[in-house]
This record gives sequence, structure tokens and C-alpha cells, in this order.
Amino acid sequence: ALSANGNTHVNVGAVWGWRMISPRWRGLWGGVMDANNLPLDYDTPLMNKAVIIMTDGENVYNSGTKTSYGYLSENRLGTTSSSVASDRLDDRLTTVCGAMKEQGILVYTVAFGDPGANIESLLEDCASNPDYFFNSPTPADLQAAFRAIGDSLSNLRISR
Repeated sequence: ALSANGNTHVNVGAVWGWRMISPRWRGLWGGVMDANNLPLDYDTPLMNKAVIIMTDGENVYNSGTKTSYGYLSENRLGTTSSSVASDRLDDRLTTVCGAMKEQGILVYTVAFGDPGANIESLLEDCASNPDYFFNSPTPADLQAAFRAIGDSLSNLRISR
């Protein structure tokens, strides 16, 4: 029943997902994470790092709404044009996905509902392999996607 209000910035969610598993952020989360010296280093034996990126919308940056980049008029993406800013958000998503994959992170992506052809294409490219992209137009499809992701991670653990 959640109703989103636009101004989607998929790249920001991807970056925060990466931060949650990056050893560069070790000691900054508190609680159980710090007590267990987490996140572990990349290439730790018998361990896989995985991120799931899910969205129900295209990258959009409209004027009049404050986002993690501030207001569009503040020119923090090098433009005050909504369409150019949206393209730059797309570029940043591509960059962060590539960087995560270079670190050996398994990137799963999920398009929920009908987010648009452009973001679906970006998510397909962002996924570590074609089987890690899930188009989930319905809640039942979304549940099936997360089951498949869980199964995939379980199979990786068993086979390695």
C-alpha cells in the first residue's frame, strides 16, 4: 500500500547497499556489525557478498523537491535541467554497478511493477549476469524473484 512520490535515485540506493557490505565501512555501523568486525574483507574465503537493487521507477530529478543531491536548482549534478540530471543519475548507477562487480560483489536487480524500459535496461546491465535480473510486474512475481535470489545464494554457498 506504499505510495512513492517520484524523484527516484536508484544509484543512491545502490551505493548504500554497497556501503553495508564494504570493509571500508567496518567499525561505523555499531552493534553486532562492530562486535563481529563486519563487513568482512572482499575475497574472504567461503564468503560471498551480494547486493539486491530494486526499484519501481526511473531515475527522476524534478525541481521543487529536495533529494540527497539537494534541490535541482543547486546544480549539484552540474546541471539544472531535469532531463540531463536524470541522465546523470543513470550514468552514476551504471558506474556504481560496474565498480561493485569489479570487487566481486554479486549484483541482483529487480524491476517492480512497470518502472519503464530505460531503467529495466539499466538494471539488466547492472546485474552480475542475465539470470540475476528479475522483471517483477506483480507482487507475486516479486515474491518469486526474492525466492529465486535466496535459492541462488544458497546454491552458491553449497557448491563453493
